[in-house]
Amino acid sequence: MQREVDGAASTEVSQSEVGSIKKRSFARELLETLILTIVIFVGVRAVVQSFRVEGESMYPTLLNNELVLVNKALYWHVDKDSLLARLALGPETGTGDVYLFRAPQRGDVIVFHATNAQPGTDYIKRIIGIPGDTVTIVDGAVWVNGRKLTEPYVHGVTTEAMPFSQNTWKVPAGKFFVLGDNRYHSSDSRSWGYVSLNDIIGKAFFSYWPVSRIGPIPGGLKISGVHLANRGFVSLPVLSELYVRYSD
Repeated sequence: MQREVDGAASTEVSQSEVGSIKKRSFARELLETLILTIVIFVGVRAVVQSFRVEGESMYPTLLNNELVLVNKALYWHVDKDSLLARLALGPETGTGDVYLFRAPQRGDVIVFHATNAQPGTDYIKRIIGIPGDTVTIVDGAVWVNGRKLTEPYVHGVTTEAMPFSQNTWKVPAGKFFVLGDNRYHSSDSRSWGYVSLNDIIGKAFFSYWPVSRIGPIPGGLKISGVHLANRGFVSLPVLSELYVRYSD
Protein backbone atom coordinates (compact mmCIF):
# COMPACT_ATOMS: atom_id res chain seq x y z
CA MET A 1 0.00 0.00 0.00
CA GLN A 2 2.80 2.32 0.85
CA ARG A 3 4.37 1.71 -2.51
CA GLU A 4 1.12 2.60 -4.25
CA VAL A 5 0.86 5.82 -2.28
CA ASP A 6 4.48 6.63 -2.94
CA GLY A 7 3.98 5.86 -6.58
CA ALA A 8 0.97 8.12 -6.84
CA ALA A 9 2.84 10.96 -5.11
CA SER A 10 5.76 10.45 -7.44
CA THR A 11 3.46 10.67 -10.45
CA GLU A 12 1.89 13.90 -9.20
CA VAL A 13 5.32 15.50 -8.70
CA SER A 14 6.36 14.43 -12.17
CA GLN A 15 3.28 15.99 -13.77
CA SER A 16 3.85 19.19 -11.81
CA GLU A 17 7.45 19.38 -12.98
CA VAL A 18 6.36 18.82 -16.58
CA GLY A 19 3.88 21.68 -16.31
CA SER A 20 6.53 23.94 -14.85
CA ILE A 21 8.95 23.04 -17.63
CA LYS A 22 6.31 23.78 -20.27
CA LYS A 23 5.61 27.16 -18.72
CA ARG A 24 9.32 28.05 -18.62
CA SER A 25 9.71 26.85 -22.22
CA PHE A 26 6.77 29.01 -23.36
CA ALA A 27 8.10 32.05 -21.52
CA ARG A 28 11.53 31.55 -23.06
CA GLU A 29 10.10 31.20 -26.57
CA LEU A 30 8.01 34.31 -26.05
CA LEU A 31 11.06 36.28 -24.86
CA GLU A 32 13.14 35.06 -27.81
CA THR A 33 10.37 36.05 -30.21
CA LEU A 34 10.12 39.53 -28.70
CA ILE A 35 13.90 40.01 -28.88
CA LEU A 36 13.98 38.84 -32.50
CA THR A 37 11.10 41.17 -33.36
CA ILE A 38 12.90 44.12 -31.80
CA VAL A 39 16.13 43.27 -33.65
CA ILE A 40 14.29 43.01 -36.97
CA PHE A 41 12.41 46.26 -36.28
CA VAL A 42 15.59 48.16 -35.50
CA GLY A 43 17.41 46.62 -38.46
CA VAL A 44 14.65 47.39 -40.94
CA ARG A 45 14.18 50.94 -39.66
CA ALA A 46 17.89 51.55 -40.15
CA VAL A 47 17.46 50.71 -43.84
CA VAL A 48 13.99 51.84 -44.91
CA GLN A 49 11.39 54.07 -43.29
CA SER A 50 7.96 55.45 -44.05
CA PHE A 51 7.38 59.19 -44.35
CA ARG A 52 4.24 61.24 -44.75
CA VAL A 53 4.35 64.20 -47.12
CA GLU A 54 2.77 67.38 -45.81
CA GLY A 55 2.23 70.27 -48.18
CA GLU A 56 2.25 70.88 -51.93
CA SER A 57 5.87 71.74 -52.77
CA MET A 58 6.43 68.44 -54.63
CA TYR A 59 3.13 68.54 -56.56
CA PRO A 60 2.32 66.87 -58.92
CA THR A 61 4.96 64.21 -58.20
CA LEU A 62 3.87 63.84 -54.57
CA LEU A 63 0.61 64.95 -53.01
CA ASN A 64 -0.27 66.22 -49.57
CA ASN A 65 -0.57 63.31 -47.06
CA GLU A 66 0.96 60.82 -49.49
CA LEU A 67 2.98 58.06 -47.80
CA VAL A 68 6.35 57.15 -49.25
CA LEU A 69 9.17 54.75 -48.46
CA VAL A 70 12.67 56.15 -48.02
CA ASN A 71 15.86 54.14 -48.51
CA LYS A 72 18.15 55.28 -45.69
CA ALA A 73 21.06 52.98 -46.62
CA LEU A 74 21.62 54.06 -50.21
CA TYR A 75 23.85 57.05 -49.36
CA TRP A 76 25.65 55.58 -46.35
CA HIS A 77 29.24 56.80 -46.22
CA VAL A 78 32.24 56.00 -44.05
CA ASP A 79 35.74 57.36 -43.49
CA LYS A 80 37.79 56.44 -46.55
CA ASP A 81 40.60 55.18 -44.28
CA SER A 82 38.34 52.83 -42.29
CA LEU A 83 38.12 49.06 -42.73
CA LEU A 84 34.58 49.36 -44.11
CA ALA A 85 35.90 51.57 -46.90
CA ARG A 86 37.48 48.48 -48.45
CA LEU A 87 33.98 47.18 -49.14
CA ALA A 88 32.68 50.45 -50.59
CA LEU A 89 31.08 50.34 -54.03
CA GLY A 90 30.63 54.07 -54.46
CA PRO A 91 32.94 57.05 -55.09
CA GLU A 92 34.50 59.34 -52.53
CA THR A 93 32.36 62.13 -51.11
CA GLY A 94 34.99 64.82 -51.49
CA THR A 95 34.95 65.44 -47.75
CA GLY A 96 37.10 62.54 -46.54
CA ASP A 97 34.47 59.78 -46.75
CA VAL A 98 33.48 57.18 -49.33
CA TYR A 99 29.98 55.99 -50.26
CA LEU A 100 29.25 52.35 -49.42
CA PHE A 101 26.77 52.03 -52.31
CA ARG A 102 26.41 55.16 -54.45
CA ALA A 103 26.34 58.93 -54.30
CA PRO A 104 23.17 61.04 -54.53
CA GLN A 105 22.37 61.73 -58.18
CA ARG A 106 20.59 64.45 -60.10
CA GLY A 107 16.90 63.65 -60.19
CA ASP A 108 16.83 61.74 -56.89
CA VAL A 109 13.95 62.74 -54.61
CA ILE A 110 15.42 62.95 -51.11
CA VAL A 111 14.27 63.49 -47.54
CA PHE A 112 16.61 65.57 -45.37
CA HIS A 113 16.89 67.61 -42.19
CA ALA A 114 16.11 71.20 -43.15
CA THR A 115 18.95 72.63 -41.06
CA ASN A 116 19.29 75.81 -43.14
CA ALA A 117 15.58 76.46 -43.59
CA GLN A 118 13.67 75.20 -40.56
CA PRO A 119 15.75 73.34 -37.92
CA GLY A 120 13.94 70.39 -36.41
CA THR A 121 11.90 69.79 -39.57
CA ASP A 122 12.42 67.37 -42.45
CA TYR A 123 11.89 68.42 -46.07
CA ILE A 124 11.46 66.44 -49.27
CA LYS A 125 12.87 67.84 -52.53
CA ARG A 126 14.54 66.80 -55.78
CA ILE A 127 18.31 66.98 -56.33
CA ILE A 128 19.18 69.26 -59.23
CA GLY A 129 22.87 69.97 -58.67
CA ILE A 130 25.56 67.70 -57.22
CA PRO A 131 29.02 68.73 -55.92
CA GLY A 132 30.98 70.56 -58.60
CA ASP A 133 27.91 71.57 -60.63
CA THR A 134 27.06 75.12 -61.60
CA VAL A 135 23.30 75.65 -61.47
CA THR A 136 21.76 78.67 -63.21
CA ILE A 137 18.12 79.75 -63.35
CA VAL A 138 17.37 82.09 -66.23
CA ASP A 139 14.42 82.75 -68.56
CA GLY A 140 12.20 80.35 -66.65
CA ALA A 141 14.51 77.36 -67.03
CA VAL A 142 17.17 75.52 -65.02
CA TRP A 143 20.64 75.05 -66.47
CA VAL A 144 23.35 72.75 -65.10
CA ASN A 145 26.94 73.27 -66.24
CA GLY A 146 25.73 75.36 -69.17
CA ARG A 147 23.17 72.79 -70.34
CA LYS A 148 19.42 73.27 -70.11
CA LEU A 149 17.47 70.70 -68.09
CA THR A 150 14.43 68.91 -69.44
CA GLU A 151 12.21 68.30 -66.42
CA PRO A 152 9.06 66.31 -67.31
CA TYR A 153 7.92 66.19 -63.68
CA VAL A 154 7.21 69.95 -63.50
CA HIS A 155 4.63 69.68 -66.31
CA GLY A 156 5.66 72.81 -68.14
CA VAL A 157 5.84 75.09 -65.11
CA THR A 158 8.64 77.63 -65.40
CA THR A 159 11.31 78.08 -62.75
CA GLU A 160 12.28 81.49 -61.46
CA ALA A 161 14.99 82.60 -59.05
CA MET A 162 13.75 84.12 -55.82
CA PRO A 163 13.40 87.93 -55.83
CA PHE A 164 16.54 89.77 -54.70
CA SER A 165 18.56 86.52 -54.70
CA GLN A 166 21.29 85.18 -56.93
CA ASN A 167 20.50 83.14 -60.02
CA THR A 168 23.72 81.12 -60.23
CA TRP A 169 25.06 78.62 -57.66
CA LYS A 170 28.36 76.73 -57.64
CA VAL A 171 27.71 73.58 -55.59
CA PRO A 172 30.58 72.89 -53.13
CA ALA A 173 31.88 69.48 -52.01
CA GLY A 174 29.52 67.62 -49.69
CA LYS A 175 26.56 69.82 -50.67
CA PHE A 176 23.54 69.48 -52.97
CA PHE A 177 21.24 71.94 -54.74
CA VAL A 178 17.58 70.93 -54.45
CA LEU A 179 14.27 72.21 -55.80
CA GLY A 180 10.64 71.32 -55.20
CA ASP A 181 8.73 70.16 -58.28
CA ASN A 182 6.02 72.73 -57.58
CA ARG A 183 8.37 75.63 -58.36
CA TYR A 184 5.84 78.37 -57.57
CA HIS A 185 5.22 77.03 -54.06
CA SER A 186 8.46 75.60 -52.76
CA SER A 187 10.99 76.66 -50.17
CA ASP A 188 14.26 75.26 -51.50
CA SER A 189 17.89 75.98 -52.40
CA ARG A 190 16.89 79.13 -54.23
CA SER A 191 16.16 80.83 -50.91
CA TRP A 192 18.18 79.02 -48.20
CA GLY A 193 21.12 77.41 -49.99
CA TYR A 194 22.48 73.88 -50.16
CA VAL A 195 21.67 70.61 -48.42
CA SER A 196 24.60 69.03 -46.60
CA LEU A 197 25.33 65.35 -47.23
CA ASN A 198 25.20 64.76 -43.47
CA ASP A 199 21.63 66.11 -43.37
CA ILE A 200 20.31 63.69 -45.99
CA ILE A 201 18.12 60.95 -44.50
CA GLY A 202 17.68 58.97 -47.70
CA LYS A 203 16.08 58.60 -51.10
CA ALA A 204 12.29 58.45 -51.50
CA PHE A 205 11.70 55.66 -53.98
CA PHE A 206 8.16 54.26 -53.58
CA SER A 207 4.69 55.59 -52.82
CA TYR A 208 2.29 53.23 -51.06
CA TRP A 209 -0.67 55.41 -50.01
CA PRO A 210 -3.22 56.29 -51.21
CA VAL A 211 -3.81 53.08 -53.18
CA SER A 212 -4.33 55.04 -56.38
CA ARG A 213 -0.75 56.35 -56.08
CA ILE A 214 1.03 53.04 -55.39
CA GLY A 215 4.21 52.67 -57.39
CA PRO A 216 7.77 53.97 -57.90
CA ILE A 217 8.17 57.71 -57.45
CA PRO A 218 8.41 59.19 -60.94
CA GLY A 219 11.45 61.25 -61.73
CA GLY A 220 14.58 61.52 -63.76
CA LEU A 221 15.76 64.47 -65.77
CA LYS A 222 17.54 65.16 -69.02
CA ILE A 223 20.63 67.23 -69.70
CA SER A 224 21.10 67.87 -73.41
CA GLY A 225 19.11 64.78 -74.30
CA VAL A 226 20.87 62.40 -71.90
CA HIS A 227 18.31 60.82 -69.60
CA LEU A 228 19.27 60.48 -65.94
CA ALA A 229 16.93 57.87 -64.50
CA ASN A 230 15.56 58.08 -60.99
CA ARG A 231 16.33 54.47 -60.06
CA GLY A 232 15.14 52.67 -56.94
CA PHE A 233 17.04 50.39 -54.58
CA VAL A 234 16.43 47.07 -52.88
CA SER A 235 14.31 47.67 -49.79
CA LEU A 236 12.72 45.93 -46.82
CA PRO A 237 9.13 46.18 -45.49
CA VAL A 238 8.29 49.32 -43.58
CA LEU A 239 7.80 49.10 -39.83
CA SER A 240 7.76 52.74 -38.76
CA GLU A 241 6.50 56.14 -39.76
CA LEU A 242 7.79 59.68 -39.50
CA TYR A 243 6.28 62.94 -40.68
CA VAL A 244 7.94 65.05 -43.34
CA ARG A 245 7.17 68.76 -43.31
CA TYR A 246 8.12 71.27 -45.94
CA SER A 247 7.06 74.79 -46.73
CA ASP A 248 4.60 75.67 -49.49
